[in-house]
Amino acid sequence: MALLPIPRLARTVALWLALCCVATACGGAREDPAQTPAADLASQVLVLRQALAVVRPGGAGQGPAPAPAEVALPHDWDRIYPGRDGTAAYRMTFAYGGVGQDIPALYLARAANSFEMHLNGKLLAASGAMDAPVLYGGQRPLYIPVPEAMLRPDNELTITIAARANAKAGLSRIEFGPGRLVHAHYQGALWFRVIGPLVITALSLLLTAISLLIWWRQRDPLFGLYALAEIAWSVSVVERLLESAPLPLHAWQVLVLASRTVFIVATARFALIIIDVRSPWPAWLVTAFLWIKLPLIVVMTFLFNTLILKLFDWSINMLLACGIASALAWAALRRPSRERLVLAATVALASALSTADVIRIQFSNDFYWDTSLTKYVSQLFSLSMAWLLVDRYTRTISSLAELNRNLDRKVAQKEEELHLLYAHSREIEREQATLRERGRIMRDMHDGLGSTLVGALSLLRSGRGTPMVLQQHLQQALDALKLSVDAMQDTGGDLAVVLGNLRYRLRARLEAAKLQVDWQVERLPAVAGLTPQIVRELQYLLLEAFSNVMQHAGGATVQVVARSLAGTAGGAEAILIEIRDDGCGFDAHSGPQGHGLANMRNRAAAIGGELSIASSARGTTISLLLYPQRWAEGEAA
Repeated sequence: MALLPIPRLARTVALWLALCCVATACGGAREDPAQTPAADLASQVLVLRQALAVVRPGGAGQGPAPAPAEVALPHDWDRIYPGRDGTAAYRMTFAYGGVGQDIPALYLARAANSFEMHLNGKLLAASGAMDAPVLYGGQRPLYIPVPEAMLRPDNELTITIAARANAKAGLSRIEFGPGRLVHAHYQGALWFRVIGPLVITALSLLLTAISLLIWWRQRDPLFGLYALAEIAWSVSVVERLLESAPLPLHAWQVLVLASRTVFIVATARFALIIIDVRSPWPAWLVTAFLWIKLPLIVVMTFLFNTLILKLFDWSINMLLACGIASALAWAALRRPSRERLVLAATVALASALSTADVIRIQFSNDFYWDTSLTKYVSQLFSLSMAWLLVDRYTRTISSLAELNRNLDRKVAQKEEELHLLYAHSREIEREQATLRERGRIMRDMHDGLGSTLVGALSLLRSGRGTPMVLQQHLQQALDALKLSVDAMQDTGGDLAVVLGNLRYRLRARLEAAKLQVDWQVERLPAVAGLTPQIVRELQYLLLEAFSNVMQHAGGATVQVVARSLAGTAGGAEAILIEIRDDGCGFDAHSGPQGHGLANMRNRAAAIGGELSIASSARGTTISLLLYPQRWAEGEAA
């Protein structure tokens, strides 16, 4: 199944079924010698239509032998002696004109159920046991080459048959002529009666397996009904391929007749589902058909299977076919669709072929319906059902593919909408973060700058503020204001810009404190996530460090170092900032260190950094280790 998709395989099988139907139909057209042009038969092939027959119904050896009587061929035993066994010996004479190009041969459509053939007193051919003929013995066409040594100018052909009741016993017309012509007729009959049904049965079983597999996976009643119809038809056709019944005679005949009924019912139910019949009368018609067919099967099995019963059985089948055809036609007219039109045309064609067979067979005197095409009419239903299932399957696959494409488009559209919504939400988050940062800066300006100005104003009003003290307060207020403004500017993720702005803001104060600046800031990589809050916290931290140098260190030089580090903190890239002075230093491990150093540590922790202080008599070094990756991941303020 994986190598050949189901629709393609079903189309291939349907094509083979069509070819087989054409081949068998062509073969059937050559079945009856009467249909062959008279000129060809008269000049090349001799057809034996009369024989002197000694018939013993009831079995051989019972009473004196009856007198020979002239009979017409074909001689149909079941029509003349229904329900009786017996034997019959047929004697025919024919002339032979001499050696031809082909080896002469005999063709017989039937010599049933067992036979012995003698030509000029010598055994030419035999089949089966004369004392125990099998059920289906002698039903296949026979091609018998005739040795030249056995032929004379005037020949006597004797064929003795052993007939079994209700088993299509009897003798057909006999053809004698050149082997090439006779074999062509034999080959056509073989295709029509043996090879054709065999091929059709094999293909039907293959279709059955495919349909059962689909039904097993999907539980679709259409595939179940189709598989049931194909199984039933295979059982009814296989009867023509057997020599003897695989079951007791009556049980086997019931099975064969019941399988034909099951095929008709399953086909009718299939059609009713396809056309979506909403009226209840077609279902009632199928039920009535079953109630009539069941007792009819019993009668045809255990009583005489006469021509009247066959015609009655055909009439019941045609009644159901006409009813279903009417429902199909009505549905096709009211709700036209390709499926309804196909089924309606199939039923109409099948009914026409069956009616034509009945008329033709009555005129051709074919009691056993050997030349009938009706037995192959079911292939029309098989082909139409297979096509409908393939068409419905492919349309379903196409619909599913279209649904998948629509679903993909909708999913892509929803993804795009989600991306836009996510980008919009991120934009809103950034705006809200900016607003929060601005609010935080405003609070810082209020709490820092405002409190500093209020303190200076209080000193001025009280008269206790010296010009130097007032200048310090005002300078602090101005520095806080400038740093708050710098924090709101976009630095593009460049820490060197932040450090440069801070140096520029503190230049006047550093010069006033007579401190020289040793600036050793390397080219730093741009970092993501450098928010105004981080910039503000970093500026205030470094401002506190510079203020401590200017107020308490007492040195002459302050060195600013900034460089990037690799392999720090488990392989993550880090940036190191150091503030070094050459002042007197202090004891970093003794006693309280005041609010300034504590604020520096808190600010370093807020931005995900690590602060360390080293101090000695030669100066103090404040080291700040920053991890920009944490800012990008949102782990820092």
